[in-house]
Amino acid sequence: MRYNEIMNNLILDSGNYLLIIMYTALTVSWWKKRREALIHALLSSLLAWIIAGFIKEIFPTPRPFPYDGTGSFPSGHAAAAFAFGVSAFLHDGPVGAVMLVGSLLIGVARVAGNVHYPVDILGGAVLGTIVAYLVLRLHIHKFLRHLGS
Repeated sequence: MRYNEIMNNLILDSGNYLLIIMYTALTVSWWKKRREALIHALLSSLLAWIIAGFIKEIFPTPRPFPYDGTGSFPSGHAAAAFAFGVSAFLHDGPVGAVMLVGSLLIGVARVAGNVHYPVDILGGAVLGTIVAYLVLRLHIHKFLRHLGS
């Protein structure tokens, strides 16, 4: 393995671990007292990831490197991270601000790791923000629970 490949993998792994740390930290801190806010954040993140995947399949765009998988735009990692961060911010500004910094770092790691262009991160951030806002305003988790009853 060449030095550049090792560094790219290290950068990408750090971004992935940061996302896991963000999910874990918010889950642990909000599990008992802010469960609805936690559900909003997790559901927003999941929906943003799924929507980003659909967009990539419908409108595939090339990545910065040769790749046979999904397209580059929008970044699913950025969409999920920003949906999570924005949702947290809408419920608790200071905590959400920390999550948004983490989201930005994940986006930077995706560009530095050479798997996305900056516009892919921007597209993911916009998608994540819109999804987080809609989940909060529409209380989608309550709608989904009602469908299951």
